[in-house]
Amino acid sequence: MLSSVMLHAASTRALLVLALAALSVGSGSSLAVAAEQPTLKETLENGLKARRPEEFAFIEKVVRLVDKGKLPRSLVESTFVWARRQHTVPFPYFESGLRARAKRIGVVL
Repeated sequence: MLSSVMLHAASTRALLVLALAALSVGSGSSLAVAAEQPTLKETLENGLKARRPEEFAFIEKVVRLVDKGKLPRSLVESTFVWARRQHTVPFPYFESGLRARAKRIGVVL
């Protein structure tokens, strides 16, 4: 009888550990959140409301330059935030603003 009580206690502890582990993964841990982060390309396309092929091409070029380390991501992100505050259609503001700011650091877009 004593061994069945000990076995029940051990299985209860194991179930509790599994339940806590499941809760920590589903509650926004870094593992769960990392899978949901949009890429820079997705963020720019959606946030800037890109619609025309030349807008998507410009975003592709920007992402490529960021990936190569030639254009600072912080410059792109701050220009993105600024452009979204300017107008309901932010892409033209983003493009002209980023071209001007990139030119100041020697990057031609």
